[in-house]
Amino acid sequence: MHSFRRCLTGAAGLLAFFGFATAAMATDQTGNASAQIQTAITITEDTAMDFGIVAVDTSSGTVQISTAGAVSGPAAYSFSGSPAAGTFTASGDASTAVTISFTSGSLTGPGTAMTLDSLVHDAGGTPTTDGSGDLTFNVGADLSVNATQATGSYTGTYTVTVNY
Repeated sequence: MHSFRRCLTGAAGLLAFFGFATAAMATDQTGNASAQIQTAITITEDTAMDFGIVAVDTSSGTVQISTAGAVSGPAAYSFSGSPAAGTFTASGDASTAVTISFTSGSLTGPGTAMTLDSLVHDAGGTPTTDGSGDLTFNVGADLSVNATQATGSYTGTYTVTVNY
């Protein structure tokens, strides 16, 4: 009986040793985390794109408006009025790089719709907001005039997207 008691005591001692040894090997480590919150970007159209008055013959052609507001196209077309490139201001975090992209649109009126595409901006290869968080840029595009385009006023839209 004495031997049995010693074995039991020894076994209990081993269990206690291994149980405590396992707990003594456990450890905690605190992890690090971070986040940077950015102000949502807003975009305001300052000047609507306007191709001015385009006098066409019966042929189709592409009329371009540059980011500076200069209009050009086929030799048979003539241009007058007060053309203007589109102008936008994006506002967000100060001194932050952004990307600018476009979705084409169309102009509709009394005749067949005309496609507005090949949109470009003049904000450079790496557009960046200024120290106040603003970025103003101009937009130019191509307008596809259809053969025998009906006379009249045409209006439409296109989409400008600015992202961080």
